[in-house]
Amino acid sequence: MRGIRLWRLAALLLALIGIAEARSDPIAARDIDVVDGDTIAVNGKTIHLVDFEAPELGKRAHCGLERMLAARATSRLRQIIRTGDDVDLQLIECSCRLGTEGTRWCNYGRVCGFLAVNGHNVADILIAENLAHPLICGQFSCPKPKAWCPFEPAQ
Repeated sequence: MRGIRLWRLAALLLALIGIAEARSDPIAARDIDVVDGDTIAVNGKTIHLVDFEAPELGKRAHCGLERMLAARATSRLRQIIRTGDDVDLQLIECSCRLGTEGTRWCNYGRVCGFLAVNGHNVADILIAENLAHPLICGQFSCPKPKAWCPFEPAQ
């Protein structure tokens, strides 16, 4: 009987820890640096925003159209954050193979998170404005992103 009580207590504690980790905390917009359309930096930590894929900047872009859209997505994300009164960042586990989180083999060593501004997920805003594609990942991997350049296969 005592063993069952201890087991229930341990399960309850684990559940409470999980709830605490899932909460998002308000963050000041001035503490966020926008790296690109789906990546931010907060207090020196680079965070890949999930559930969407923005076009790539610079050399990682596959065509001029992608570079132009990447600049617009980056600028728009910066604008959304700077004009927001309520900015919430929720860090989550990345969709990577077991044992690779935090390494270059998992999101280039970035952590993952959701970013909401004034109660709206920035992914939904950028997708609605055609500055990002939806990208829903599984537990251990993500699908290949859609191509941004005409006549180019998915990346």
